[in-house]
Amino acid sequence: MAGNAASATVTSRDGLVRATVDSSGTLTGLEFAPTAFERSDPESLAQTVLEVVQQGRTRVQHERDALKPPPVPPRPTRKRIRHTRQV
Repeated sequence: MAGNAASATVTSRDGLVRATVDSSGTLTGLEFAPTAFERSDPESLAQTVLEVVQQGRTRVQHERDALKPPPVPPRPTRKRIRHTRQV
């Protein structure tokens, strides 16, 4: 991961498909093993592509969430201070 731009590259379990997804979840790279079309049928290969891309998107989302700073609590105001004392 370079700078603030999260990206993820995921390879399928069988090693036939590798997909790269950028920080917005856009597919930026898709590679097939040289034997992918010999070892798999088109329907299975298409399903593998969808699964690998989704895994990449999930991984990027987790990376982005981990980089987010913690939420800043609201500034104390007189109304909030009074409400806190009454509770």
